[in-house]
Amino acid sequence: MAKERIRIQKQVYRSEQVNNLVDREFNTFTKPVAVIDTDTIEELFRLYDKLYYSIPIEGELNSHQYLLKRSSELTDFEKTTEDIQPLLDEISQLRQQLLEANQQLFELQDNG
Repeated sequence: MAKERIRIQKQVYRSEQVNNLVDREFNTFTKPVAVIDTDTIEELFRLYDKLYYSIPIEGELNSHQYLLKRSSELTDFEKTTEDIQPLLDEISQLRQQLLEANQQLFELQDNG
């Protein structure tokens, strides 16, 4: 068998020559599709209404208690509670007085 010589030639290009020969821009074969952001306030409340009874009442995360705690960070919920507390105390005191008055009436009716 005769040996055959193969000659390989290497051609080197400088970077400015490569830039002229190669398209370095990113191209796609399809037109880009606009991404629609579905995270809206309307969508949040739609999901909230849909999942309302599935959400646990209590819990550190993912619960109604958590939602109330987070929302109260933005509102004066604690201040509102402080404003209401004297009224709740008065209602409690009036209930106690009513209970005592009813007990006195019951005792008077029982003795009479």
